[in-house]
This record gives sequence, C-alpha cells and structure tokens, in this order.
Amino acid sequence: MKKTATPSCSPRTAVAYARYSSAGQRDVSIEQQLADIRSFAKREGFTLVHEYADHARSGFKNSSARTAFQSMMSAAESGTFDTLLCWKVDRFGRNREESALFKGRLRRFGVKVLYAMEPIPEGSAGVLLEGMLEATAEWYSRQLSENVTRGMTDNAQRCLYNGTRILGYKRGPDGRYALDPDEAGVVRNIFDLYVSGNSAARICRQLNAQGVKTSRGCAFSPESLLRIINNERYTGIYIWGDIRVPEGMPAIIDRSVWKEAQHMKKKTARHVEQGAIDFLLTGKAFCGHCGAAMIGDSGTSKDGTRHYYYSCQSRKARKGCQKKSLTKDYLESRVIDCVLDCVLSEENIEKNVRAIMDLQAEELKSSPLSALEAEHAEVQKKILNINNAIAAAIWNSSTSAMLKTLEDDAENLRLSIEMMRFSQSQLLDHDRVVFFLHRFTKGDRNDPLFRRHIIETFINAVYVFDDHLDIVTNNREGNQRFPLEDLPDLFDPDPGSGCSDCVSSGVPNVLHPNTQVTIYRIAI
Repeated sequence: MKKTATPSCSPRTAVAYARYSSAGQRDVSIEQQLADIRSFAKREGFTLVHEYADHARSGFKNSSARTAFQSMMSAAESGTFDTLLCWKVDRFGRNREESALFKGRLRRFGVKVLYAMEPIPEGSAGVLLEGMLEATAEWYSRQLSENVTRGMTDNAQRCLYNGTRILGYKRGPDGRYALDPDEAGVVRNIFDLYVSGNSAARICRQLNAQGVKTSRGCAFSPESLLRIINNERYTGIYIWGDIRVPEGMPAIIDRSVWKEAQHMKKKTARHVEQGAIDFLLTGKAFCGHCGAAMIGDSGTSKDGTRHYYYSCQSRKARKGCQKKSLTKDYLESRVIDCVLDCVLSEENIEKNVRAIMDLQAEELKSSPLSALEAEHAEVQKKILNINNAIAAAIWNSSTSAMLKTLEDDAENLRLSIEMMRFSQSQLLDHDRVVFFLHRFTKGDRNDPLFRRHIIETFINAVYVFDDHLDIVTNNREGNQRFPLEDLPDLFDPDPGSGCSDCVSSGVPNVLHPNTQVTIYRIAI
C-alpha cells in the first residue's frame, strides 16, 4: 500500500544529516559537513530544526548501525520536516540498494533529499545524475575497503606498524614496531607482579595510584590488564589477523614468563569465569536488610558443579549483615515473571500507558513554547508599529537600529519555536505506547537478550528480603534508585495486579514529584 504523508511542519523546514566514515581515514569532518549544510540552508531559505550525525559509521555497512540515521527516519515518518539536507550523495549512504529503499520511504513521507555540495536538477536528468553519483560512491567504498585490506596485509607480511597501538611499543624509524623504554618497563612490571601472585585488581590499583595509563590513555581495569597478560606479542611474535611472524617485533618479556602468566590465569579461572557470567540484576538488586548491593557470587558443589548466586555485599565484606544468598536463576526468573505476568498484564498495560501520558502532559505544562510564541507575537507587533511610523515619514538612525534589532530577535524566536515544535512532535502518543508495551508480551522469557531488555526497561530496583521481593518499576529521573527507606511497611494491595502471588501498591515517587511509582511485592 502506498502511503503518502503530508508534513505537518512549516514550509521549507529541514533537518541536516552528516556522517563520518571512519576515524582511521581521511574524511571531511562532521563539523565541516554541517557548516556547509547550514550555509546551503541559509542561502536557499530553509529553517534547520535539527541536526543528525553518525560518527565513524560506514555508509556501506548495514544502516542499523547508524543510530542517528534511524532516528532521522523515525522523525521523517511523523511529518515534522519536509526536506533532508546532506553534504553529498555518499553521506546518505554508499549502498545503492539501501539508499533507494530509504529515499523511497522518505518520498512517501513527503520528504525531499537535497545535497549541499552536489546540486541535482529536477526531472529525468536529475534522476540519472543521482544514480551515477550513488554508483560511483558504492564503487569507491568497495575499492577503498579492498585497497586498505590489501595494504594492511602487505604491511603485516613485512612486520610493519599497522596502526595498532600496543603498550610498550612505538613506531620505529624503519616503520616497524620498536620498544618504548618507559612503557616496556610498565609491561615487565605488570607481568612480574602477576606471576608473583598479585590479583589483576590489586595491580590495577597500584598502577592507577602511580598515574600510569593504558595505551589509550585510560585508567587500568582488570579487563584491560588481562588483555595485556593475554597478548602474545610481548614475546616477540608479530600478530595481525591470521598472520603470525615469530621474532617479527622486539620481545619485552621472555616466553617462559608469558607461559607462567597463563598458568596463573588458569589458577584464578574461577574469578574470570564468574566475571563472564551475565548477572542481569547487577546494579538493580539490593539487600532488603541493609540496602547494600546484591553482587554476583559463585560456589562449587561436591560434584564439581558451579552454582551462581546473588550475595549481599556487606555480608561478603563481613560488615554484620546476615542476609542469605539467593540463587541467580531463581531471583532473575521471579523478576522476569513479575514483569510479564503483572506489570504487563492486560489490566496494567492500560494503567501504565495512562501514567506515561499523564507524566508527558505534566512535562508539557512547563514547556516554554507558549511563552516563546507570545514573545514572538509581541516583537512582530513592535516591528509593525515601526513600519507604520516609516510609512508616516517618521524615520531616523535610532529607528533603523531598533528595526534591525527587532527583526533579528523575531528570526531567533522563530527558529526557537520551530525547534521546540519539532521536539514536541517526537512525543509518544497513546497507541504507540500500547504497541511498545505489547511487543514485550510476545518475547521468549528464556532468551537471555530478551530477559536483559526486560530488566533494563522496566526495573528500577529489586529489594531482596528473606521471604519476599519488593520490585520497584522504572519510573525515575535519570539513573537514581528508589531508596530502601521509602518502601512502604504495609501495602494497600491493588486488586488488578494480574498475578496470584503478587500484590502491588502505588506510592509517592520521591524521584519524580507529583507522580506515583508502582511497587510489586512477590513471595519467594
């Protein structure tokens, strides 16, 4: 079915889209692209209401990776602008198939695509020219990728520096890796400490206290330190992809030291394995006794089976809390079931939608749009009075200066109003929120990615008591956690909770005045 949208925006209202292909290639910067687009918009009489930019995103790869591009397409569907301005054809995309698809969608939404640096005429000649430019851009992208890969492979076969920054090395005068004396000393120190039995966390604390930085200029973390421990290049093996060249670069440590480090890593595999386990409620589960975080923990049974738990951090640190640990899968499953069976029950979906719409309406009350429109009308009135005075032959230098100032003020206010209207056009409507919530009811509650999405979307905090959980839904400002001390002692049950072993209650939301947060109490 062909869908044609009539833009609800003011005439000649446009958005800009800019894209930077790769941080490792010579490319026109986002700032330069946007500067040229702004000049084009001003020259052609367009009002730019928003600017979208994807940094270091290839136009040839799947468009789903271009998050700003996807946001722009969503905004186009709502009819909030009538023109999309790009720097050149290849900034929209270097894949002809996807470009044609998205341009077709934009046409159905009533949006025209223009290019600041490549004027394309109307009619059949313009269609032909645009197609040629797109084909050239796609050919260039493929050729560039092939040439870069070929060049880097050739460099690797000759053990040349290939752009990979490695702590302890620098680019030598011959184009190969050379030792950086100071950083090489840091690497040797890391391996010496590690094979001596120091944990990765302890070594990181020591390095960070000394102000030592990683190859990227960041503080050390256990993950970045273990990447150094795992890096076989420090024994002198040049590695790039499938290419391995023994003695292809200077060795910083002896091969025997590297092997000893790998042996030590295996001895501490319990901690590494635990770190790889995805504890979905990390940062959201808290002890109902003391309020401390419930952290990922593990233990091995007599038969060698590994079991995973959430344990009170205060109890682990022997600070007096007596809260017992709870099995990871059980706790996470109870929370997931509560969301799908209670929060997203048919009765509660409509109630949640009303709460979201009420919150949105409350925020709109504080919108400055009305004040801006009133101020714009007042300025226009003053401009009219001055023009009437000019018509009556009342004119002097101060009148001219005042008129220029008022006209500038009116233009600035008009731009602010357009941008505010665009922003408000992105607000959710009732049907869209219902559709969004209903999508979750169709998911597989055993799928790890779906489970994580559920928790991140709907859960603010889970307080773990001995016989029940208090699950606070995600109605918050920023990343603030609903505090333990504000949980109700007694619940006023809501009969529409939708779950046989769960009761819910609305309580004042300390994080968002004038609203309520729903807390679900579920037995364990």
